[in-house]
Amino acid sequence: MGQTSDEVRRAVSDALKEHDRATAVRIAVEAVSSGAIDVASLYSEVLVPLLHDTGEAWRAGDTTVWEEHLASQAVRSIVELVYPAVLKAKADVPATGRSVLLACPPEEAHDLGLRLVADRFDMAGWTTYFLGADTPFDEVVDAAGTLQVDAVVLSSSTHFHLVALRRHVDRLRAELPGVDVWVGGPAFAVARDGWRDDEIVDLDALLGDAHATAEAGPEVGAGAPEDARAPGEARHQEDAEAPRGADTPRDADTPREAR
Repeated sequence: MGQTSDEVRRAVSDALKEHDRATAVRIAVEAVSSGAIDVASLYSEVLVPLLHDTGEAWRAGDTTVWEEHLASQAVRSIVELVYPAVLKAKADVPATGRSVLLACPPEEAHDLGLRLVADRFDMAGWTTYFLGADTPFDEVVDAAGTLQVDAVVLSSSTHFHLVALRRHVDRLRAELPGVDVWVGGPAFAVARDGWRDDEIVDLDALLGDAHATAEAGPEVGAGAPEDARAPGEARHQEDAEAPRGADTPRDADTPREAR
């Protein structure tokens, strides 16, 4: 009998508690390659909860910054190694004919959650362009125009970046007419003033359930995306200045996002 998602999650978590990155990565990758669980389940039922639990443990003082970094980098390795499975899932659904560029704005270093979101778009049949952390504004504009994308997604991990992000979004809307500009990330778990509902992406509403999408094909509606928070990784530098609990890694951010 194959492993369940819960069993894989516990095994990966146990390995990371022993600081055994290699075993954690091997267990997760083999679970997908053996067919025990699919990549959508790995993301939503193993990796996202693991990142959430790691962040909560740090916030409670039960784990250190370096241990959180170790867990985040293990997850990053897993995500890179299972990307062929993401592409296979993408090949199994009809293409939407839509494309999305995903980036973190300047001074935002936490891009692991956004990478999970990019893969979620892939598995729903979108063409994705993931630029990663700390992307200059002009480069986002240039990339979006050159690639002629339909949407841009920006992620913010803490409320300290939201003022600057507001300016970026307004400028993107002005410079990229006709392109949807959406935001998400843990910062929006506690601070949404000044943002319209149609600016905060809800991947469940936009893309639907990853498993249902794989079977029936994506159904992208025109409704207003809302609550999205990208799964967390280490945020100790910003959180050291912020009130505890304000923007530490959360579950679904898992924005409903990678779930």
